[in-house]
Amino acid sequence: MINIFKIGHLPYTPFDQNFSKDDLFYLNKKRIKITRNKDNADIFIAGNHKSLKRFILKNPSRKNYLIWAQEPRFSTTSSSTYYPFFIFPKVHVMNIYTGDVFVNNVTYQEKRFKNNSKLDLLNRDFEISNKKVAALMSYYNGGKTSKVIVDGNNIDLIRKRSDIAQYLLSENMIDIYGQGWPKSISIEDSRFTDRHSRKKDILKNFNFNLCFENTVYPKYITEKIWESIENYCLPIYYGGSKSSIYEVFPKRSFIDYSEIESPRKLMELIKNISKEEFIERLNICLLVYNSFCEKPDEYWQCTRETKLDNIVKRCNLMTNTQFK
Repeated sequence: MINIFKIGHLPYTPFDQNFSKDDLFYLNKKRIKITRNKDNADIFIAGNHKSLKRFILKNPSRKNYLIWAQEPRFSTTSSSTYYPFFIFPKVHVMNIYTGDVFVNNVTYQEKRFKNNSKLDLLNRDFEISNKKVAALMSYYNGGKTSKVIVDGNNIDLIRKRSDIAQYLLSENMIDIYGQGWPKSISIEDSRFTDRHSRKKDILKNFNFNLCFENTVYPKYITEKIWESIENYCLPIYYGGSKSSIYEVFPKRSFIDYSEIESPRKLMELIKNISKEEFIERLNICLLVYNSFCEKPDEYWQCTRETKLDNIVKRCNLMTNTQFK
């Protein structure tokens, strides 16, 4: 048995029993379990480099460290190992850049598509009731300090989406919900206790949703665009060459801001969009959504096991245990 000690909570990961007991059950079957006792641990795992370095400084005699990060900004190295203090200790890395955390474009959407029914398409008599945009997102100082440089490129989208939101606000074309915004900008905090129900209550009054990811990188497609579609909002998303979104969606489905790159032009597009174009675009998004609802159980099982087997293989490598 390989015992893993978590440095921090690692929420919404395979190591979080409140997020997915099935993932932990699978790992247990592969002889990997979580321990709360540092002295019994074979591997120490953290979700970001900062918390791991603090732990190493406080526990210098430990070994077998692993970074497992599904947020692109939490770990930006593309190497499967690195040395945080230049010489020692060696730290193993699993993140979006090493290619073993996101195994496809819907790696963490299994519950969504298995638990939800297919969505009805819009009829031709549908009318656009509100051309204001809904934005549920935190401010993070407007992205002024949120650069994420990977291969010489800034893949951060927080600055870009904040600039869009503030421009649209100046034109009375957006309602903003989220933490940290300057006074009188945000209507309310978007990180609610019952986030999904409240988000649904908000989005039902809108037809457009600004739903950028925090960063843009292949396979990093989170719940944002899917929740927009679930609530019959046309997503305003950031695709482009650094995203794999067009492996999932065809062109002229969601509104791709990477093809516009101007808040004013985005506003004009929204103001001038016809109901026919809106229906066509959103129905394409709905068909993509429904195609994942139709995926057989085997598809999701394969996705989940591939993701978890990557963890098993790495843990076995770190402890010189044979993978089974």
